[in-house]
Amino acid sequence: MKKIFLIAGLALFSMAAHSQETYQEKDPKAKGILDKLSKKHQSLDNIVIDFTATFSGARIKKQVLKGTAYKAGKKYAYYTSDYIVVNNGRYNWLFVKSENEVTITSNEDAEEENGLISPSKLMSIWEKGFKYQFIGEGKVGNKTLQEVRLFPDNPKKSKYHTITLIIDKVQNELSEVTIKGRDGVNMNYDINSFKSSQSISSSKFSFDKSKYPNCTENDQRF
Repeated sequence: MKKIFLIAGLALFSMAAHSQETYQEKDPKAKGILDKLSKKHQSLDNIVIDFTATFSGARIKKQVLKGTAYKAGKKYAYYTSDYIVVNNGRYNWLFVKSENEVTITSNEDAEEENGLISPSKLMSIWEKGFKYQFIGEGKVGNKTLQEVRLFPDNPKKSKYHTITLIIDKVQNELSEVTIKGRDGVNMNYDINSFKSSQSISSSKFSFDKSKYPNCTENDQRF
C-alpha cells in the first residue's frame, strides 16, 4: 500500500533573511498577519482549491501531482489523476488508482494513516503549537507576498521541522505552503486558485466503489 503525502507548497523565493539573533518566539509582525489570515479563513466555507503538490526527500522519489481540493463544513476531498481522498467528517477513503485499492479509516485516524492535512487544518495550522517569525515581503509578478515561518513549540514531539507560509498580502490568502517533516519528507503545495462560497455537489464527499470494478477494499474502521 503506497503512502500518500498530501498538502504543502514550495516557497520559490527568499525575501528577507532574519538571523537567529533577531528571532522572536511570538513575532508581533507575524502574529498580526496570521491573526488577519485566520479571521478571513474562519469566515469562509464551500472552498475549491486547485493545487500543485510536490513531494521530495532523500528516501522517496520526487513526485509532482496536480489536483483539486474541496471543503464544505467538516467534509473535504482531494481529486488527482493518481488518487482520490474523500472525508465525510466521520470516515476517510483513500483510493490509489494504480493499485485499484481503497483504504477506509476512522476520521481521527485519517491524518496519521495517510500523512494528510485536511484543508481546515492547513488554513489554521499556525494557531496552536507553533512559534512564528516574519521573514519579509516582496513583489513577485503583480503580487505582494509575505513570508512567515513556523517553528514547533516542542520540536522533539512534533512531526514537523519547519513550516513556511507564503501569503498574498492584498488578497489575504495562502499562496504557498512548505512543510519540512522530521521524517525527511518535504511536502510542497502551490495554490493555483482559491475560491470560496462555491456550489459543491454532495457526491464529491462520497466514494462510490461501483465506479471501480474489482476494487479491493481495506476497511480499517474499528
